[in-house]
Amino acid sequence: MKKILTFVFTAVAALALVSCDKIFNNLEGDLTKMSADDLTATEAGLDRLMSALYQSLPMGAFSESEKNTPNANETSGGSAYSGGVSGSWNYTYVRDINFFIKSISEAKEKQIITEATYNSLLGEAKFIRAYYYFASVRYYGGVPIVTEPLDDKFDGDKNEGLYIPRSTEKETWDFVLSELDEAATLLPESRSQTNYRATKWAALGLKSRAALWAASVCKYWDKAGLANTYKAVNEKLAYMNSDDAAGYYDQCIAASEAIINSGKFKLYGATPGSVADAVKNFDALFQSRQNDEFIFGRSYKNGVTTNSNGFDLKNSPNQVHGSGTGVWKFGCYGVTLDLVDVFDNYDANFGGVDGTIKTLNAGDEGYVIALPSQTVGMNAIKGLNLKKYDSMDGPFKNKDARFQAFIIYPGVTFRSTPIIIQAGMWDNTGKLVVYDESNPKATVGGKDYYGYGAISETYFSGFYKRGSTNDGSWYTTGFGVRKYLDSAKSVSESQNPWYDIRFAEILLNYCEAQVEKNGPNAGQSKKYLNDIRRRAYFLDQRDATIDNILHERRVELSFEEDYARTLFRRRAFFNRERDQQLNPTGGRKHALLPILDLRDGTPKYVFVRANHYDWDTDVKESVASWSPLAYYGPISNWNTTNKLTPNPSQE
Repeated sequence: MKKILTFVFTAVAALALVSCDKIFNNLEGDLTKMSADDLTATEAGLDRLMSALYQSLPMGAFSESEKNTPNANETSGGSAYSGGVSGSWNYTYVRDINFFIKSISEAKEKQIITEATYNSLLGEAKFIRAYYYFASVRYYGGVPIVTEPLDDKFDGDKNEGLYIPRSTEKETWDFVLSELDEAATLLPESRSQTNYRATKWAALGLKSRAALWAASVCKYWDKAGLANTYKAVNEKLAYMNSDDAAGYYDQCIAASEAIINSGKFKLYGATPGSVADAVKNFDALFQSRQNDEFIFGRSYKNGVTTNSNGFDLKNSPNQVHGSGTGVWKFGCYGVTLDLVDVFDNYDANFGGVDGTIKTLNAGDEGYVIALPSQTVGMNAIKGLNLKKYDSMDGPFKNKDARFQAFIIYPGVTFRSTPIIIQAGMWDNTGKLVVYDESNPKATVGGKDYYGYGAISETYFSGFYKRGSTNDGSWYTTGFGVRKYLDSAKSVSESQNPWYDIRFAEILLNYCEAQVEKNGPNAGQSKKYLNDIRRRAYFLDQRDATIDNILHERRVELSFEEDYARTLFRRRAFFNRERDQQLNPTGGRKHALLPILDLRDGTPKYVFVRANHYDWDTDVKESVASWSPLAYYGPISNWNTTNKLTPNPSQE
């Protein structure tokens, strides 16, 4: 038993020292000093082991995966064009879960815990095991399904009992969903409002997500174009059949409906009285746990004031950040123009209209300026029919409340400070400079103006030191993340929670599953889609088409690790061979360059669309292309240690 518990016990000890998630607050005694037998001999010890299992969930909280998509990028130099989702291959962790299930069964037989406690703990263990296998199957395809400790299966030096073959991908998805069904029947419907342990609704919420993922892979598997000459495809270890999509969509719909119809959840701030009210509601939603919408997630409050999720310190604008040391201390999350354009504008009646940023008086906003040199770039900019704005925030005044609540943009007042994000200046002599590290000065009407918008780097937040010397302090795309940041003050140790599953996602899962299976406006999809838009103070009605649902999903769940998952499960990452003709600029990420225009003697602003990296030119082949082989990640030690069929990228 002590051998089996080595990994868990180490995690328990680490939890006691540096826990970032106070899941349980009623444990008795110093459990890190207990023996392995003690941990399984008391209810408090079992709770501590359960806490360690939660701590190891492959949740990806605040992991900033959207930097792997067209939505965002690192603000420092160096390319971050990539894709994919996180996976999990850790069978030591699976062993710990299985051992825990065995331990609580023995504890029930010894009357250490009651039947009710046993059922609740078993439900949690199955939820955690399903969560782990979900993280595995989405990235690796079919994996070995192990539901019992294997420590008794050692066979001399051969250990043949430990070599369990991969199940098919479908069998693995079905295992995840069946585990969640069982968990939902065992888990309680509610816990205290400060408790982060799983409930019935957490299990159904994860099932809603997992079933939609399985359905999407079935429906869009052929988009990856993997031939059955690959062994893993031929053996159906990395393969899903389109005929099975409908059944998975049905499971997603049923799980989502169970949550929706329970009456226990609703959109927080569902009917604001104005755009400003909607912005305030979104700000409040992500600063503290709002139980109207919270289904499952992670807390960062463990009673230690210095404990932190690290997001505020890392991502606040340069002008208004907390104290920190070393690189990557602030401004690391550069939001791309590609995402900014997706947020709708309001019309005069607060209906939604195209939100593409207007930079030209006339012409196609699809242009992009490449800046391989000042001469080429400046000449290209001078040839544009640029629209002039009176203020730095001019292009963004009618944007979606979620844009205002989720994104730091040029000229926004944040923490009582106008945030200056300026890439260059067109001075009163007609000289145009962009990305000039000398921060040139021009004097007009007795007032001094600067290339980056202020006299020194302390007073601006954009585009400075774009190369290798940028330590993440300055946004280089024109935008940063506001979602999760405290709007009132800088916070060196931010402790706002992570919403792993929230009600808005469940509504969107339902909408997508209904429309993919049954067509536009199926079921309650139109109502739920417009409920989500109404929360952002859009007062019109939009049809529930797949394009509208995916648009709303990209906006509503931005920076919640969803967009990478959506592109992955729908096999929609940009592929040069497949997509280049339809999307010539695909694979690039784009910036918006605010430029102070002093040519007429009156300060105005113009805005230019540009490739994020100046070496990414229009004459260079698109820098990013997602390989279909990468939809199935490489299996660790598949031949020598695990004796498993490899995935296509390894053949």
